[in-house]
Amino acid sequence: MYGLVDCNNFFVSCERVFDPQLNGKKVVVLSNNDGCVIARSNEAKAAGIPMGCPAFKIKEHTDPNQVIQLSARHIMYHDLSNRVFNIVGKEVVNLQEYSVDEAFFTLRHKDVKTNHQTMAGLVKKINQYVGIPVSIGFAPTRTLAKIANHIAKKDRRITDGVYWLIRPEAIDIILRRTPIEDVWGIGRRIAASLKNKRIMTAADFVKMPASIVRSQFSVTLLRTQLELMGHDCQIVNPVTIAHKTIMTSRTFGKVLTSRDEIADAIVSFAEKTARQLRDESSVAGSIMVFVRGDRFREDLPFYSNSCQLRLEIPSNDTMTIAQQALKAFNIIWRDGFSYRKAGVMALDIEKGKAIQLSLFDPYDHGKLRRLMTSIDSINNSYGSRSVKLAPSLIRGEWKPNQNHFNSASQTLHFYTGMLNP
Repeated sequence: MYGLVDCNNFFVSCERVFDPQLNGKKVVVLSNNDGCVIARSNEAKAAGIPMGCPAFKIKEHTDPNQVIQLSARHIMYHDLSNRVFNIVGKEVVNLQEYSVDEAFFTLRHKDVKTNHQTMAGLVKKINQYVGIPVSIGFAPTRTLAKIANHIAKKDRRITDGVYWLIRPEAIDIILRRTPIEDVWGIGRRIAASLKNKRIMTAADFVKMPASIVRSQFSVTLLRTQLELMGHDCQIVNPVTIAHKTIMTSRTFGKVLTSRDEIADAIVSFAEKTARQLRDESSVAGSIMVFVRGDRFREDLPFYSNSCQLRLEIPSNDTMTIAQQALKAFNIIWRDGFSYRKAGVMALDIEKGKAIQLSLFDPYDHGKLRRLMTSIDSINNSYGSRSVKLAPSLIRGEWKPNQNHFNSASQTLHFYTGMLNP
């Protein structure tokens, strides 16, 4: 039996924890550069604002003066996410975080009545201790657990935030009421193709011949069909899959022409890329850097280029990766152009234990590992980038536009030591 705990309207709920005045109002959280809607309150959903809606198009759906727009604070969201999952992890077994606001788990006991009381208490406990509303759905497979969780969100007065989708007759009824596009793993394009074949609901999809699903679509979609039928295919949690590439990039808040400002951004991106490599106990064999102008500015000359350089010895050391990134950046930099986006990508990733050292390597890799461990520990305790490379001065010119920060949530940054948004 799989359980799925999901934080409701997570980013908006995080903002409401530190600003209760947002309760009951139309609230949306915007992406980097305050571009698109990435989270909506129930009131904003009822107003017709779709997910991914560009901020300037909100007026097409409702009065923008009645919508509170907030810039995202991802560090704050991750902090509250950790608090929620720490509480959940004490009550369940095999907790696997699927995303920042979702996690799958299994139960210690099989008795539904006892488990329901425990899970209903867990929902109340998370709301009391963290202030985040959550829903929990149970089913024989993960795909069905996603559907059960969606039902748990609809009417909390009936479900207590917990819903069990386990009886075959109940599963059949729910699948007939579930639109095909609402099934986990079926995106817009696949849903459109299925609808062309008159597959409108999850129940229609279950009746579709397996041979056609596999031949005309993919084995992954076949697994989704089997999961809807109650067969556990043990879909691997994407969070546990080692990345083949890691990229850190940003669209700048404005067009830049200064080499030093963009170099600062490159160093910052290299730091984040190296940190993620260490978090995954991996090393990169090569580093790629790219820069790009603004293709929508017809009044400015457009330039875009990238450069990939191989590391002599695979590494996750911040200084090594930053030096290689700056070297690649210097190769592709061109004066006289305007730049709107840049990024650093780690390639040829492998597990750290598989490093083949050079006989003539002058560096003490054990000392470097201890240094990086110390830096990561300090940054974990006092906020990311509390310790950073000297070239990364953070002039701020390259940072994305985020003009809608909620000042009430500054309390969290003071409390946790997370000083940057």
